[in-house]
This record gives sequence, C-alpha cells and structure tokens, in this order.
Amino acid sequence: MYCTYSFGPNKNRTLTVLLLYFYVLLFVIFCVEAKMKLFVFWTFVLVSIATCNVDFSDLKCTKNPVDLVFVIDSSSSIFPNEFVRQLEFLENITGALDVGPSPDQSRVGVVSFSDEPRLEFTLGQYIEKEAVVSAIRRINYLSGGTNTAAAIGLAADSMFLKDNGARSNAKDVIIVITDGESFSESETKASALKARERGIVMLAIGVGVSVNVNELRLITGVPEYVYQVSKYEDLRNITEPLINKTCIEIQATTSIPLPQNDLLQNESTILESCGGKPADVLFLIDSSSSIHRNDFKKEVKFVKAIVSAFDISPDKASVGVSTFSDTFQSVFQLNEFKTKENILKALDHVPYLRGGTDTGNALKNIREYGFNMARPNVAHILIVITDGLSRDPADTLLQAKLLKESGVEIFAIGVGPFIDKKELRNMASSSKENFEYNFNVFTFDTLKSIEKILVNSTCEVAKQQMEDFPRCDIKNPIDILFVFDSGSIGYQASEIILNTTQRFKELQFPDTVDVHVGVISQSCVSDGDVAFQSLHDNFTVGLSSDKFASLVRRSRTFGLSAENGARSNADQIVVLLVDSLLTKTAEKEIFELENVANKLYVVYLSKWQSTETILTVSTSTFLLKNIADTGLPDFLQKELCEIDMPK
Repeated sequence: MYCTYSFGPNKNRTLTVLLLYFYVLLFVIFCVEAKMKLFVFWTFVLVSIATCNVDFSDLKCTKNPVDLVFVIDSSSSIFPNEFVRQLEFLENITGALDVGPSPDQSRVGVVSFSDEPRLEFTLGQYIEKEAVVSAIRRINYLSGGTNTAAAIGLAADSMFLKDNGARSNAKDVIIVITDGESFSESETKASALKARERGIVMLAIGVGVSVNVNELRLITGVPEYVYQVSKYEDLRNITEPLINKTCIEIQATTSIPLPQNDLLQNESTILESCGGKPADVLFLIDSSSSIHRNDFKKEVKFVKAIVSAFDISPDKASVGVSTFSDTFQSVFQLNEFKTKENILKALDHVPYLRGGTDTGNALKNIREYGFNMARPNVAHILIVITDGLSRDPADTLLQAKLLKESGVEIFAIGVGPFIDKKELRNMASSSKENFEYNFNVFTFDTLKSIEKILVNSTCEVAKQQMEDFPRCDIKNPIDILFVFDSGSIGYQASEIILNTTQRFKELQFPDTVDVHVGVISQSCVSDGDVAFQSLHDNFTVGLSSDKFASLVRRSRTFGLSAENGARSNADQIVVLLVDSLLTKTAEKEIFELENVANKLYVVYLSKWQSTETILTVSTSTFLLKNIADTGLPDFLQKELCEIDMPK
C-alpha cells in the first residue's frame, strides 16, 4: 500500500508524491537546523500518511473472479463533493480487483440512482481496469429522491446476463451505497430478496446519520454484510475489510447458472426439481400498442423458454396461450397440443394485436373459458405478462380475485418503467416463503433474468398443490351408471356425460382402479341404453324417451345387472340427472334404488331446476350450473375417494 496525491484528473499521482518527498528532503537538508531536521521530516511523513488518498492496489483479489455491480446513491441528500468521494471509493475497490478480459478475472458495472435508476455501464462494457476507472470518473451526479428498490431491480435484472458480460463461473455481487432512507422499505426489501433468490450476494453501505440501518439489513439478509460510516471521507476506512469480504468470504456460497438466450440452462435439473408434477399452465401475453412488435417477439421468446423447461405430456404439464389488448384472443387451449415440439411450433405463429390494455376483460375470459379444458386435481396456473397500467384497474383486481378464489394461482410479470407495481402485486397470488408470484423487470431483454426463478416457482406450486389434493384409496373396480330422461334433456345430458367421462380419464384415480361407465336413458330396452364399457373405450350415448320414475326402476332391475355388463366385484354407483321437480313416485323409486346401489347421486340441472325447488332425498346432491360445468367429475371423485363402500 502506498500514498498518492492528486491535483487534477490528468496528473500522475505517484510522480507527484515522489516530487513532494524530494522537495521536502532538500528542504530538510539545506534549510533546517540540525536539531530540527528529524522532527520536520517525520512530521511531514506522518501528516502525509494521515491525509493522503490511499491506493489499495496491493489488496489484490485474484483467486476468485467476481462480477461486481455498484449501486450508488446520487440523490439530492448527497452534496456533489461527497458524490466525488463515493466515486473515489469505487476506484479503490476496482483497483483492488484483478479486473480484465480473462475468465478468471473480475468485472465491474455501475448503476446510479435518484428518483429513477440509471445504468452507467454493464459488466462487459469495459473489461480493462484502466477503462473501468475512467468510466467511473465520468459518472455524473443526478440529484432527486432515493428509489433504492428500482435501482436494485435494474441491477439484478439487467447486469447479470450473458449478453451484458456476466459469467457463470464468477460470483455475482451487488454493493449498495446510500446515505438515506428509500422511498419504500417494503419495495426495497422485496427487490433485494428477488436478487438474493437469484444467487446474487448483496452488500450494503450506509453513510451518515440519516441512513435506515434496518433497511440495509433487509437488503443484505446477512447482518455481517452491512457497513456503516459517518461520512463519505470515511469510506476509505472500510475498503480493506470490504475487499476481503468480496474476495474471500462470499466465495464460499454457490453461484447459480446464468439464463441463456434461447433455452434455460440445466433443463434436466429443473425438470428433476419439478418431479414431473402435472400442471395446467396458461400464459396471458400483453399485445397492446405500447409494446413494440420486436418486444412482443421477446415476450413470446420468453414463453418458449419457460415451456422448454416443462415436462409436456398428457399426464404431466399442459400449456395454453392467450393474448390481449382491447380484445382477448385464445391462441391455443390447454391440451390442444400434447407435445412440447407442437407447442413451440404454435408459439412461432402468435399474432400481434395492437390496441389498449384491457387486462380486466382478458382475466374475465380466462376465468370463464380458459380453464374449461383443464384437468381436476392438478395445479391451475396463470402467468400474466404486461407492460402498463390496465384500462380499468378496479375490474382487473376484481377478475384476478375471482380467478384466485376459483383455485387459479396467478404469476404477474411487469415489464418496463410504466407498470403499476401495486396493481401487479394485488393481481398476483400471495407470495409464499420459498417463492414469489410477482416479478418486475426493467426491459423486455431482461425477461431472461427471471426464467429460472419463474420455472422453479411454477414447479413449487405444482408440487404443493399435488400434496394438498386428497389421495384416493379406492381398491375395487367402479361401475358408474348415468340415468336421465332422453326425451326431456337428451342433448344436454349426453353432453354432460361425455364431458364427465372424458374428464374422468384424467382424474387422479389409482392405476389399479378400473372405471366402467353405463347409461340408462329410457324405460325399455333399445338403442337408448349403453351397456357398461371401459372408460377408455370410444364412449357414445344413444338417446330416446320415457318417464323418470320408470327410468329409475329400470336402473334398479336392469341397469346394475350382469346382463347390462355390471361386475360383481365392482362398487356400483348411480348418477341421476334431474331436470324437473321429483314426483312422489320418482322419490319412492330413488329410495328403492339406494338399497341396491353402493352409492347414489342426484345431479340437478340449474338451467331447469332452481335450488329452492329441489326436493330432499336421502342421497348426495350436486347442482350443475351448465353443460360445460367441469365440477361434476371433481365432485364425484371426491365423493368416491372418501366414502366407505358397504358390501
């Protein structure tokens, strides 16, 4: 370590110091009395050491490469001369690092901030130490407020990308320097947490008496990574311990892989962490005029990267995509494409819409139609990507609330400086301890930075929901007999039964349980009846007409018989589809049928039957809202898995 002085940016500091020492030495030799010589000389040396700018160039950090980003306060609470001291501190740290183009050398980038953050230069913009130091000296003072959260977000989103010079073998480190309290402690905490979740080590330096120490601790997550000094001149006092921390101590933590341009790195690792859990995932992509066509392509590219990390198959992940502006457009539905290859091909043809940003209408369409083809007992996930405030914020939050109440997990991703962070937070599902539902990135290019964490969060949702779903302990085969009056509700009932049997194929029954389905739709033998057949056969329904009481009687005497294909070792379930008020005769027949069947359910069609006029019978009942209602198979599975079948 040696002492240097500077009288201007273009002076050679080392030469200046040598000349000063030379002139003092001459003065001592020729101009000072002998008894004063030693006193004057050593006084000068001590004063020099106490007042000089110290060069820390011998504190080399050479063994472990670091990708270091400084996030520096440039708000109005800092005087211009103090801002210069801050830049000198950056020079000292840079001087101690082995900065250079080699893979085992370190790199430096800088973000400054006041009301808004500003990217001064990226990790790959200057890779020679002299160029980095020169760039630091050219940083201009901003003035304004203290938006620490946005600055950390910009640094985390933009800096640690391969395109911006980051390396997978280097440790990612952010050093935040500030002298005051930020706009929002909660937003700063959230922004820093997201950075740490990506594997970025956060260090924080507070300067002066106005700094919020608790906020600094929230930024780092580790008390030992917080530093405090009373004034900017004192920053030099923490240079050595900070360099040691950066070069040695934090190297013990493990770096995470960088997201790549096209597909996620270590896809197999991500798939393993997902455990092949099934999930139905819908992407809702903003295609309004505020998004340039090239940025829209980046949105689609981001979706392709996420899809590439999923295990796509009929019994694993399923993906659907919709876009929105003023209008809503379903590009392809869940289960429309069964393979990853076909989904990626379809994503090459997503149309660009243009128009306003009616997020509420888009969420309403997703709620009413988006998950109609979704599977029960798997996670239902919606990923929304948008760049601006919605047209009707109140409606947006209402539709998001209704979606979440229906069991849909919502991830909300905001892109750019014009997003409403509060709206996005309220739109998204509540964050869990180990993953986030809300992400904000500064540009469409930086969507890549959240690919890995979004995939992992999606996998966590799928795993947790699978753990929450009740397990089915049925051991015996099941015969399910649907009964309805084809003359009254033939078309509606056939659609309901076909939809239900199709969904039953996807329910999480044990592999050993064989489910057969049959139909009684009239009181006499004809093509209207369908004998029991395997759930996986090509199931069709023939239609005719008769009285409902007679249908119930025929179900008891013939429907559950071996003649109709019923199995002696199967649990026999009867589902009655009812469209009108039950007569006394029908009720009597239902009671008789209950003595024969293991379990009987009455399903009322609400289109024909109001809840006030439903008669009470000694059975379980279910109110079907409409033909497309997907709740019936869920209801039946829950009932079948929980009941204790009498034999």
